[in-house]
Amino acid sequence: MRGSQVLRTPGGLEADPVYKNILAAVDGTAHGTAVVDAVASLAKLSGATVQVIHIQPLQVVGGGLAPTSAVVSTEAEGDGRRVVDEALTRLRAAGVTAEGEVDDGLREDLAAILVERSQELGSDLIAVGPGHYSGISALLHSSVARGVASIAPVSVLLVHSEA
Repeated sequence: MRGSQVLRTPGGLEADPVYKNILAAVDGTAHGTAVVDAVASLAKLSGATVQVIHIQPLQVVGGGLAPTSAVVSTEAEGDGRRVVDEALTRLRAAGVTAEGEVDDGLREDLAAILVERSQELGSDLIAVGPGHYSGISALLHSSVARGVASIAPVSVLLVHSEA
């Protein structure tokens, strides 16, 4: 749906596609798979391209009373690439044009990183899954989805899985 592509409603009305460039944040959970399926449907409807991104969360360990600190990944090596590759395979099998990347960043910066990357890519929609925390954990950890929704200058699609 590049260029002169238009959508036709069942009544025959024409409209420009709403979304042309979707950023899909995936994390390897059922919510991430639901994000991929939702953006596949939207992209097929509007002809949008999809940029899949996985941000490997980093965490600072040490510091405080310790003489040194280090930044470490909270995921096994290669997990992020596997998550992105699975999403790309699913999207391309659905006939969607998609590219993907793996970045990393501190856990508390994930929302800002997603929004910054969406701006760099010219995304007009960011699709994310909900946070994984509940109860007391939700008070201790920030929600990436909530953070994205609060700072993104474009629409945000929050996709829940049935799991």
